[in-house]
Amino acid sequence: MSQGGDISRKLIEDLLSSFLAGALGLELRQRIEQLEKLPASHRERLAGLEESPIWIAWVTERGVVSATGRYDAEQSRRTYTHVVMIQYWIPPDTHHASWWRADPQHPTEWTAGRGTP
Repeated sequence: MSQGGDISRKLIEDLLSSFLAGALGLELRQRIEQLEKLPASHRERLAGLEESPIWIAWVTERGVVSATGRYDAEQSRRTYTHVVMIQYWIPPDTHHASWWRADPQHPTEWTAGRGTP
């Protein structure tokens, strides 16, 4: 499965993991890869989204964290960065959704926003 043309699911999952560790400073301990193994609240959030996004979940020092990503291939090409709409949930009640970008040479360094048009 790809999103945004030639962008692989694996690339988006890797970018989301990089974001959680690099931008949010979370310690990623164990990956959860099956939807049915997520806590009910995370499953409900993912099921409630309009699109079927690419998602990841990890057990961290803060509990189970989940994130979704939608890659903007066109903006990524224009800015020479990875541009991703990231939505994430951190226990007990943190939820954010916004555009982020990362330089492919420095994938753990993230900047808020889509970049210039």
